Amino acid sequence: VRYIVRIPLDKLRLGFSDMTILDAFSWMLSGDKSLHGKLEEAYNVRPDMAYIARHIKEHGIKGIGHVSAVVGAPILASLCARLPNAVEMIKKMGEVDVEPKYDGVRTAIHFKRDHKGIPDSPSGFRDDTHKGWVQAFSRNLENTTAMYPELTRIGKQIRGKEVILDSEAIGYDVKTDRLIPFQETMTRKRKHDVAHVSNAIPLRFFVFDILYKDGKDLMGEPLSKRRGILEATIRKGDVLIISPNIVTTDVDVLRNYHDEQLKRGLEGAVVKKWESPYEPGRKGFHWVKFKEEEGKTGKLTDTIDAVVMGYYKGEGKRAGFGIGAFLVGVKKGERFVSLTKIGTGVSDELWKKLRSSFMVHSSSKIPKEYEDVEKVLEPDVWIDPEIVVEIAADDITVSPIHGAGYALRFPRLARVRKDKYAGQATTVKEIEEMYRNQKSIK
Repeated sequence: VRYIVRIPLDKLRLGFSDMTILDAFSWMLSGDKSLHGKLEEAYNVRPDMAYIARHIKEHGIKGIGHVSAVVGAPILASLCARLPNAVEMIKKMGEVDVEPKYDGVRTAIHFKRDHKGIPDSPSGFRDDTHKGWVQAFSRNLENTTAMYPELTRIGKQIRGKEVILDSEAIGYDVKTDRLIPFQETMTRKRKHDVAHVSNAIPLRFFVFDILYKDGKDLMGEPLSKRRGILEATIRKGDVLIISPNIVTTDVDVLRNYHDEQLKRGLEGAVVKKWESPYEPGRKGFHWVKFKEEEGKTGKLTDTIDAVVMGYYKGEGKRAGFGIGAFLVGVKKGERFVSLTKIGTGVSDELWKKLRSSFMVHSSSKIPKEYEDVEKVLEPDVWIDPEIVVEIAADDITVSPIHGAGYALRFPRLARVRKDKYAGQATTVKEIEEMYRNQKSIK
């Protein structure tokens, strides 16, 4: 019965991932896992397992190399890796493109001119004035078009018949001329009257890449070429804004640009290898996020995305909230292992909200996706792997009791990541890299 109930939620939680299915396809085609890499490349472009299966049936493995972008079909977003400082970034990446890192909502925009879509369909907006059809997708591949009525106005800004753009959607306060933080922007997802909210919090879409234009898949082209195409495609306007950038090989220039973004109240910078292709679904040194330099502030250079595994009922004042701390974990293969307990960085009001959201996903026993947790760490209430939180900390330490083998020193809740799912949590391998980076600085 529980699986039937989960069907409309699109969260069956069968205990295996899409990567396991790709392994199965590889075994079916070759008798081993040797084709997994090619299959995953195709899946990253068209993350639709039914499509991949049908494509294999009709074209065999040779056809997998021809899977390409299509307007209206979401693509897995390219992801950022970590490096400890500006020196390492230039050393490893060479000539780089540097852009502001916005605290917004990652949004892929699909636009097709002279295409009216499905009348009255909630999955897209028809722009009769500029003869276009537009859809938006989140980094989770969710169709989020309904959140963004502003997109009905982008037809006049686009030179071309059809495009796929990568962007960051950010609320903009017209009165104060400032960008609005992520949590306020995300209120649209919780509001039924989006039109009213869009008037109160209009959005700007800072576009930083173009993946497809007029029948041509651009992801294999170098960023230097894609940037030129992007600048030739987007006209100036009040909805789509091309993200500003600099190109440099100089450590001091990179560091100064990063510091300028922090002074503006942004998260830092994103550093991209200037001659790199767009790599959907991949986290590598083609893109690196630059929040803080290791050793400069006494804190970790980056936050950690963790899954809430369970919560503790609390004592004293927090006993009244029914929650006093919670256990979070990171990804290890197909499962999750404990990393740290969080009990700070949370207001009284937020504790109440957290408990309410946690209770929706509570479980009577440890979820099968979790590896065993040490008795001393077992929470009072287990939580299914449905909630991702962003955690800040001062340091990473070796831990004999946490499943990750590491723990965080002075961990604190930065925010709840409603735009991410458990599969996008930080991995143990990434924690190990962060630990090595901090040790090399010390």
